Amino acid sequence: MKTRHRRRPGPRPRALPDSDALPMRERIVDAARRRIIARGHAALSTRAVATEAGVNQSLIHYYFGTKERLMLAVLERMNQDLLKRQAEMFEAPSSFADKWASACRFYQADIASGYVRLLVELSALGVSNPAIGREVRKLRGHWRALLEQVVGEALEHFEIRSVRAEEITAYLAGFWLGMELEMMLGLPEDESHYWASLATFERFLRWLDGERAAGRAPALG
Repeated sequence: MKTRHRRRPGPRPRALPDSDALPMRERIVDAARRRIIARGHAALSTRAVATEAGVNQSLIHYYFGTKERLMLAVLERMNQDLLKRQAEMFEAPSSFADKWASACRFYQADIASGYVRLLVELSALGVSNPAIGREVRKLRGHWRALLEQVVGEALEHFEIRSVRAEEITAYLAGFWLGMELEMMLGLPEDESHYWASLATFERFLRWLDGERAAGRAPALG
């Protein structure tokens, strides 16, 4: 009589880390984002991203087509995170001057992460590439909408009725766009005075707070 040998159970499948459990497209975007933050966008290559993501290089071309489209996907992901961060900060119960100071600190972090340079480069590419241009305008439009909302709240808070939120937003958006471009071109602070200008606007907001506390509504025209 033959004795049946019970088969030993094999090893249990190893649980995949979160990055492996992500859909393939998201894994590639996350890998490209890590590469941009670590080494800068100039060093980005589809081969390096494929290695980082642990996928075949052909999959990058399948999902994104070009490196520029991959960079745009990274920009969109970063944009979502930063908009959420910014909106939460603006909703916090603090003065508009403190919120402006926080936004300036965020901007320093966004320069360090590579987000600002990526945004500027894709904006420039969008001038000659209408498809990229449409996507970048859409991303910038989200920032403009958020800024216009906050400016409207500030004007109401300071009881300023002589200007519209859209007008102030246009000035701020144009200033920020020029600042991004010239900073990425390497214009030093002793020529541009951008950081000094940001600090001056913070002082202006604090002055408005003082005027409001004293019961004086500023007249701007």
